[in-house]
Amino acid sequence: MKSNAQRRLPLQARPAYRSLEGWALGSLIEHHAVRECEHHGHALDRSDPDARSRAREMAWNHPFPGATPEECLAAIDEVLCGIGDSCPDC
Repeated sequence: MKSNAQRRLPLQARPAYRSLEGWALGSLIEHHAVRECEHHGHALDRSDPDARSRAREMAWNHPFPGATPEECLAAIDEVLCGIGDSCPDC
């Protein structure tokens, strides 16, 4: 009989992001355009134009699987519009 560890799917079988919006937020965090509040975990805009440019360039060159580069840029812009520069709970 196999143990639970042997029955699990390998990590490559699961997608890293399940939605385009999640992928866009992850890309912004990865390129340091967005950070998390240390106390509450809300996403905060760092207002760094270079970081935004790097995230947009990555979205154009390596789009989310199944999406066009234009859709990826639109998702990044939409995520940025919904993020403020201060934590609502602080």
